[in-house]
Amino acid sequence: ARLAKAPRATLTHMPPLLATAGDDGVALWDGGAVARRRFSPHAAQVSALRWTANDRVLASSSHDGSVVLSERDGSLFDTLRPQARGPDGPAPVLSVTWSPASRYLASGSADALVRIFDLQKREHALTLRGHRAGVCALSWSPSEVHVASASTAGDVIVHRVQGSVAAVCRADTAPPGAVGDHAVRGLHWSPLHPTKLATGSEDGVVSLWETAAPLRGGSHAAGAAGLPRAVQLHKFEAHSAACCGVAWSAVNHHLLVSAAADGSIVFYDTTRLAVVRTLCSDQSFTSLAFAPDGLH
Repeated sequence: ARLAKAPRATLTHMPPLLATAGDDGVALWDGGAVARRRFSPHAAQVSALRWTANDRVLASSSHDGSVVLSERDGSLFDTLRPQARGPDGPAPVLSVTWSPASRYLASGSADALVRIFDLQKREHALTLRGHRAGVCALSWSPSEVHVASASTAGDVIVHRVQGSVAAVCRADTAPPGAVGDHAVRGLHWSPLHPTKLATGSEDGVVSLWETAAPLRGGSHAAGAAGLPRAVQLHKFEAHSAACCGVAWSAVNHHLLVSAAADGSIVFYDTTRLAVVRTLCSDQSFTSLAFAPDGLH
């Protein structure tokens, strides 16, 4: 199986809402001090939230093994579940992300699998393998040809999902023989550099990766599982605790931002390979995202 290329349809955008998840479910905010809507789409802890490109549908993943699609008013749009389940029921879903045109949804689970859902056909379209631990971060390439996935073991795999479906390269953020938690919590494909990835790891390191040679059929040194290795261009060590998220600016091709459990948000110039600004808080961060306009 493979994915059909989604047409570049014109999307009608809605005024953006900020979605957050906590012990009391999902809350939607429009800039005020009070949530405009609260709802509980899952029977267990919510692990990730992602809006479609036009901000009309919110995807939420959960440890109950489901991905729920909700309307802006909190009403149920659809529930996605994998075709196959393990003997103990569905595996917890740890991450979720939409393709740029919002036709496809990728989810990563504790069973080390990546599942792709086709929302136009309302079906589970693909299952991607290759990780040895739970998949805790995902990102689509701007062209929708590739999906990058990262695991709690510290490995990143780039999968081709159009044409001939295959894993095409990998990056290992943990050093050989390392023990302990090396989860990659932050993963983002640059929207303006289609072969560059950014990762944020449990050790607080933010790395830049070049995937050009493997994606274009070139030869890189083989990594684990015989896959070509992505090239680590640079690593930043500005955080003193686990990095929980990385995000490229959609309007400034130099700018990358990361947030961490040490309460810091760090801004990087990825051309000069320099930290340009740091914001500090007395609260730990668990995620971050740019506003759709790329300015906030």
